[in-house]
Amino acid sequence: MFKNKRFLLILVLVAAAALRLYGINWDQGFHLHPDERMLIMVTEKINLFANLNPDFFNYGSLPIYLLRIISPTGNYDSLLLVGRALSVGFDLSTIIFIYKIAHLLFKDEKVSFFSALIYALTFFAIQNSHFFVVDVFLTTFTTILIYLLLLYFKSPSVKKTVLVASVFAAMLAIKFTAIIFYPIILVVIVWKLFKNFRQLIVSLFIFHVSFVICHFLFMPYAYIDYQKFFSDVQQQLQMNSNPYIFPYTLQYVYTTPYLYYLKNIFLWGLGPVIAFLSVIGLFRMLRTKCQDCIPKFLFLIFYFFYFLIVGHSSVKFMRYMLPLYPFLAILAGFAIARLHKFNKILSAAVLIGVVFWTGIFMNIYAQPNTRVSATNWILKNIPAGSTLAIEHWDDRLPIFGGENYQYQEMTLYDQPDDDSKWAVLNDKLKKTDYIIIASNRLYVPLQKLADCKRYKVCYPKTAEYYRRLFDGQLGFKKVAEFLVTPLFINDQSADESFTVYDHPKIMIFKNSAR
Repeated sequence: MFKNKRFLLILVLVAAAALRLYGINWDQGFHLHPDERMLIMVTEKINLFANLNPDFFNYGSLPIYLLRIISPTGNYDSLLLVGRALSVGFDLSTIIFIYKIAHLLFKDEKVSFFSALIYALTFFAIQNSHFFVVDVFLTTFTTILIYLLLLYFKSPSVKKTVLVASVFAAMLAIKFTAIIFYPIILVVIVWKLFKNFRQLIVSLFIFHVSFVICHFLFMPYAYIDYQKFFSDVQQQLQMNSNPYIFPYTLQYVYTTPYLYYLKNIFLWGLGPVIAFLSVIGLFRMLRTKCQDCIPKFLFLIFYFFYFLIVGHSSVKFMRYMLPLYPFLAILAGFAIARLHKFNKILSAAVLIGVVFWTGIFMNIYAQPNTRVSATNWILKNIPAGSTLAIEHWDDRLPIFGGENYQYQEMTLYDQPDDDSKWAVLNDKLKKTDYIIIASNRLYVPLQKLADCKRYKVCYPKTAEYYRRLFDGQLGFKKVAEFLVTPLFINDQSADESFTVYDHPKIMIFKNSAR
């Protein structure tokens, strides 16, 4: 079975492409992912060779330029599916390099095949390929970087030095946090060449010159408009060190570093079957005797270092750990390959479990998006001219046909959370016919932050508002709820970013006095 390796890899890629393209238009073209929406708005402003300044550096420019090159005349709407297709293409490339890395490390076609297959079936990778987001691109280039470093460690050369520098430049032109890998690159170069001081100096010079040239080509306005670049980067770094800075990061207040990420990786991102395989694979890898252990040690340190740095961040969006998933897939692939060697029936049963888990999560894309369903319900059941209370910092519903209604914006994040704030909000509620809760983006963190003795930013009155609303004591009755979940599983306890983009829970409450 494993002798025709090219055929098997193609088979994996075809299956992976089918899973990633299924439901690719999950929001029916309404741009319901906020990061994706922003990137496409920036891309739309880019005009090749006439205007290349994105004037936006929260993320790097390379994905924006790639999208504009592929679709030079695309507009806001047409760029959406092109961007998502680009994400799919990059994630398929990740699978190819997972296969190559596993082969380099283990010299075993079974490990290579199972590693690629596991990643192809990992739902979190599938989900993020449905979005045009930079983390997919960063994951691909991170995987390429460790592959090149392993090759470099085997036999250094000028060509490999330039390739490492260009890939690292691409990573920093995607997301500034890629700077994490700079010390590891330097250690690998120094480790291989420290006995030849002259060659070491030349290699370091070539690496840095190649990096600067490539980074300038990939992200020229980081240099031309350097003040804006440093301002945006500094803001992002501040956000990752303080969850109180932005309203949409309050969900991460008092979440435990490392453990919060691990919980979401193992329960939702990988699922329990792949997660268990990854743990087994890690222990087997650490215990296995090998003649040349340094490449495997480099592989482990590369990803452990990333987890050590990023895992300590105050803001913990699940996608920040996406570059770790190829590593976990290879560990799982190693584990199931060893199992297959001793018990083919049991290994087949485990793979069926992996497929089953992925299948139940693909149910998300088999159903209409909840925001679209809620919009259709609103237009059908709420009379035109009604006043809808909507929450700020969330997508407004209905997403179309909104001109038929009047709106009261509930500024629930505002501080201080005192009587003055709620005098205004209660006045708005008196004018409201329906309250629209478009996701759990506000009510989950704001209810958690009720204790002013524990949290430096607190919302006791807002927490009480939600309690009374959900208990039916506020004078509003829930008349509709829209919820799409994986089959047999309710994933609403996952990190907000796992559900809020493509399957948020939506609730609609009617004023009982109207």
